[in-house]
Amino acid sequence: MFLLKTVADYMAEALRNLGVTHSFGIIGKSICPIVLKMVDYGIEFIPGRHEASSGFEAAGYALKTGNLGVAFGTSGPGGTNLLTAAAHAKANNLPVLFITGHQSITELGIPQCQDSTSFLADLADMFRPATLFSKLVERGDHFGTIFNHAISVALTKRGPVHLCIPFDVQTEVLEECNIVIPERESLISQANIDRVIDAIQAAKNPLIIAGKGINRSGAHKELVQLAETFNIPVVTSPGGKGAIVWDHPLYHGPIGVGGSTHGDDLLNKSDLFIVLGSRLSDMTICNLKRENHPATLIQFDIDPTFVGKILLSKTIPVTGDLRDNLVHCLNHIDPSTITKREALANADYSEELPTLKNLSLASVMSTLSDLIPYNNSIFVDDGSHGFHAAKWYKVKKPGSFVFDAYFACMGNSIGMAIGAKVAAPEETVLCITGDGCFMMLGAEINTAVCKDIPVIFIVVNNKQLDMALKGMEKTTGRIDGTLYEVPMDAVKFAESLGAKGYKCETADEFTAAIKDAVALNHVAVIELLTDRDEVPPTAHRTLNLN
Repeated sequence: MFLLKTVADYMAEALRNLGVTHSFGIIGKSICPIVLKMVDYGIEFIPGRHEASSGFEAAGYALKTGNLGVAFGTSGPGGTNLLTAAAHAKANNLPVLFITGHQSITELGIPQCQDSTSFLADLADMFRPATLFSKLVERGDHFGTIFNHAISVALTKRGPVHLCIPFDVQTEVLEECNIVIPERESLISQANIDRVIDAIQAAKNPLIIAGKGINRSGAHKELVQLAETFNIPVVTSPGGKGAIVWDHPLYHGPIGVGGSTHGDDLLNKSDLFIVLGSRLSDMTICNLKRENHPATLIQFDIDPTFVGKILLSKTIPVTGDLRDNLVHCLNHIDPSTITKREALANADYSEELPTLKNLSLASVMSTLSDLIPYNNSIFVDDGSHGFHAAKWYKVKKPGSFVFDAYFACMGNSIGMAIGAKVAAPEETVLCITGDGCFMMLGAEINTAVCKDIPVIFIVVNNKQLDMALKGMEKTTGRIDGTLYEVPMDAVKFAESLGAKGYKCETADEFTAAIKDAVALNHVAVIELLTDRDEVPPTAHRTLNLN
C-alpha cells in the first residue's frame, strides 16, 4: 500500500539522501514535527544550549564535511537567536540550512507565544540580509520547489539559506513531492585566464595573498603549485592562515592585523597582487600604504561583491569556485614558456617573542603545534587571543587553522569546534577562545559532554576584554567596560558542566595539560592565566575619535 508522506517526511528523507548525518538546534513546539522526523530518518539530533551555538555547530559541520549543515530553532526568539550564526555562515561561505518554526497558517493573525509573523518578528524577512535565500513556506504543495531552490543555492553558491515552516505545513500530507538533490558543478571563469598568466609573467615583484577562500575550497595543493611554478612568495590574510604550511620556503608569513613585519614589507613592494579568496578587508591590508597599491591586481573570489573595488589597481577578476579556477589556470600553463624568477633570498618572517613576568600567550601559541597530533583542526575565536594565534601558531597541516577576522563574532569557535568534531571524530579538535567569548557561549561545553564530543577548549583568561581594552587605552586613554571586576574561574565552570579542567600559570603546566587532554579523549577545558599586560598584535588597526 502506498503511504502518504508529510512535508516533514520529505524534508528529512531528502536531507538523509543528501548525506546529512547530524542536525543541531533547540527543540520546541513549532519545530517539533521536522526535528522528530529527522531522528526517525536516522539524522542524529545534537541539542544545544543556545541557538547561536547550534548554528555555529552546523557551520563547523558544513566546513569539515563540505556538505550541508542543518540548524533549527523555534519560532520567535529561537529564530532570532540563530541570526548571528547565519550572518557568520554567510561571511564564511558555509552552506548551512537554517530552519525555523512558525505558528500554523490557519491561526495567522491570532497573537501567539513566540510569534514569527509580520505582526512581531517576521523571520523570513529578518533572515534575508543574513543569508543567500530566505522564504516562508505557506503551503505544502509549494514546499518541493522552495526546498529544491534553497539547497541548490546553499551548495552551489556556498552560503546559508533559511526556511520558515509553519507547524501545520510541516504536518501537511502530500501525494507527491519531487525533491532533486543537486550535483556539484564546476564553476570557472574562462575569459581571463590568458590575461592572468600574461600578467604573472610580466610582473617583476608579484605576491600571492592567500585568503580564507583557500581553506574553504581546499585549494592548498593548487596554491603551492601556482607559487612553485613561478617562484612567487606567499603571504596569508588572518583568515587565510594555514593555507600553506608555516615552513614552506615560499611562505613569507601573515599580513595585516596579527601579521609579520616582513610580510607587510613585501605587501608594500609588490607590483602585482594575486589575491586568492580574500575580500581585502581592513584586517588584511591595514598596513598597505595607498601609494603602494600594486599596478595590477588579479583577484579570485566566489563572491564578486568586492572584487576590484578596494584597491586603486587595474583588476583582472576571476569569479567562481577558487579551486576549480586554479586547476583550470594551472592546466593552461605551458611549462616550456615559463621563466622562473629567482626566489627571495630570505623567507624568515619570525620575530622575537616577548619576555614577560607571567605566562606569555605568544610563547604558548608558538609551541602548541609541537604538542598535538598532526591530524588536528584548531578553531580560533575573535579577540586578542585570535590574533596572537594568527601571528605565532605554526600550522603544519594545511587547512587546519580556522579563524574569522571578518565578521568576527565572539564565541563562534566554541560551536564550530563541536560541529567539526561531530563530522570528523578521528581528528584532534581544539578551540582557542577567551574569557569574554567563553562567558557568552561557554555553556555549550555541556552539549559536548552530554553527547561525548571530546573537544579541547583552551580558554585564555586575562580577566578583561583584552583587545577592546588595549585598543581603547591607546586611542582614547580610557578603558570603560573592559575589566571584569569579578573574573571567571573557567575550571570550576567547566567541571560543573562535566568537563575535565586544567588551570595553567606556566608554560610547563600548559605542556602537561595539553598532553594529558589529548590522551584523555574527553571534553577538556584548559584555562590559561596569561599576563594581562601582554601587548596583542592588533595595534595597527586603531580607532580615531577626533
